[in-house]
Amino acid sequence: MTQEQISEINRVQIINLIKDNKEITKLEIGNKLGLSHTTVNTYVQILMEEGLVERAGVAPSSGGRKPVVVRLVPEARYSFGVSVSPDHVYIVLINLMAEEVVRSSFAYCKADVFEDVLKKIKAYIEQIIEANVLDRKKIMGIGLAFPGLVNDDTITLDYIPNLKIKNYCLRDFEDQIGLKIYAENEANAAAYAEQVVGAAKGNFVYVSIAEGIGTGIIIENHIYKGKQKKAGEFGHIKVSDEKSECNCGRTGCWELFASQKALLRYFEEYNKQPAYCIDDVFFAYRQGDKEAIKAITKYTRYLFAGIENILLSVNPDYVIVGGDLGEYAQTVIDVGVKKLKLTERFYGYKNIQICCSGLKDNGAVIGAALLPLEEIFNYQKNVI
Repeated sequence: MTQEQISEINRVQIINLIKDNKEITKLEIGNKLGLSHTTVNTYVQILMEEGLVERAGVAPSSGGRKPVVVRLVPEARYSFGVSVSPDHVYIVLINLMAEEVVRSSFAYCKADVFEDVLKKIKAYIEQIIEANVLDRKKIMGIGLAFPGLVNDDTITLDYIPNLKIKNYCLRDFEDQIGLKIYAENEANAAAYAEQVVGAAKGNFVYVSIAEGIGTGIIIENHIYKGKQKKAGEFGHIKVSDEKSECNCGRTGCWELFASQKALLRYFEEYNKQPAYCIDDVFFAYRQGDKEAIKAITKYTRYLFAGIENILLSVNPDYVIVGGDLGEYAQTVIDVGVKKLKLTERFYGYKNIQICCSGLKDNGAVIGAALLPLEEIFNYQKNVI
């Protein structure tokens, strides 16, 4: 390992330790990381000169000089996150501490031209910058999350079926807005958020349920993407012999039977009337409505059928269910585990926990906002 690599590791370790502890003395930094007083002083001084760290007073002394307390400066850097779905575009601005500063959104109509949507995103971001009097030099960039295949190296949208986008490069958008663009699959972004600011630890698979189904795989603190960055497309595994055609051109795909659209379809089939959103379905379920119970039962069976395939393929420590299902994920998990006892019939479930996302339906947009901060904190979002 070169001296330059060692220096970068020391810097990253110190700044992450300061972030995680909110406030910490330089003495504690040295003790926890096994670094000399001189080394800690040097790196903290550099971080102060960059405006990332500031003094926060002194701690009580046990003899001799009082230890200097340091902390991050939340307003030192900012980052935008944008999550694009077939229905809405969500935008958040976070600070260096990953605290949400501003949130905004607008409807995405299927008739919209994608270039016009990008122009609208640009207008919203420029408005936020102006309204909050932000120094553009402090903005690390914009993370964008999309429901489909994304090449983060070339910031190209390879294939976003639910938005009918193919081979679209975001370089022109990057030039127009004048900020660095980071692009990622929305399930990968949500999994990344669970790893960085959520409660997730270890190896896990994040299942994002929206108009389709996406999955993000975290192995050894890294997003696993595979050789061609197409790993994790579990939404298109076959779970049924029905001939309904998916947006990908195949039939029987998991997302046709366990997406948010599928749940609404089941409820309408049983109830003989339209449901405008999943809130309607779960409200009826909590009221004891028989048709809602049938719909959610059918939906849960298909959801767990796909999860079985994930367990057989990846064998993670646990599976996290999130996305637009949001606050209702726990209800569905309880139906599958406690009511239908689906985990008892399959050996692979024995030691693997299925849980709902603590970030609810915010995972993708928060994960997108965290992407530009990778350059400071190096959360180990490296592809393996």
